[in-house]
Amino acid sequence: MGISKDHRDRLLTGLIGLAIIFLFVGYSSRPIFFVFILLVNLFALKEFYDLVSISKNSRLVGVVLGIILSGAFLYFEKPGLFACIAGLGFSFCLFKIVTFKNSATQQSDLKKHLIGIFVIVFLLSHLIWLRGLDQGRPLFFFLLTIIFSGDTFAFYGGKLFGEHKLSPEISPGKTQEGAILGLIGSILGGLVFAFFFFPASSFLVIIFLAGIAGILGQLGDLWESVLKREAKVKDSGKCLPGHGGVLDRLDSLFFSAPFLYYAIIFQERLL
Repeated sequence: MGISKDHRDRLLTGLIGLAIIFLFVGYSSRPIFFVFILLVNLFALKEFYDLVSISKNSRLVGVVLGIILSGAFLYFEKPGLFACIAGLGFSFCLFKIVTFKNSATQQSDLKKHLIGIFVIVFLLSHLIWLRGLDQGRPLFFFLLTIIFSGDTFAFYGGKLFGEHKLSPEISPGKTQEGAILGLIGSILGGLVFAFFFFPASSFLVIIFLAGIAGILGQLGDLWESVLKREAKVKDSGKCLPGHGGVLDRLDSLFFSAPFLYYAIIFQERLL
């Protein structure tokens, strides 16, 4: 039995994406890495604006704010303040997931801007800080391993064993079995990565970090699914063959990236 075109596209796009990420994370300078994250933010913000139908004239405001906020992560580091903002914003996003009803909601451009700037630019820009830590490069790949392992286990596990819908109103294709297998995949991926790159780390700490990051990754995926259901589209875009859009690939990092960063720095300060 041959591999379908969709799977070939998915695999090829994934390999190219991993190669690009490996080069920028592993070998670029801090300013170049910032530019890379800034471009990713702007591409994701563009897809978000397409989903929520923000007027074109109004988008320039979001782009300017996105550039300024991304720049703040390059020049300032206020983890205590930003952690409070991130926690408050996450609470609102979680509330949105839990209370979602399958109907389009009318929101002002200002509210849409605030949501997009927070979830996409603010949360994803934590990757700049994460990579800037003493062990930032391996931690960055540790996070990606957790997320990619979880996504893979959830995707194929759901197809093979999925019977009970996880949240049919938000994402009809997701199953409880897929979510559980995705969490197992995240933990296994984290443990394997830590075995080679963080051998001195506590087994329980790795399980905790990988487990929470895996759960937050799935919540980020659900949050983006809410946007797509309201917009009545399957994917956020078509620029990544086999994967959809940039948002479809980044949604699992929205909440997991800030979590890992704050978990690491606050743990270091407490010990």
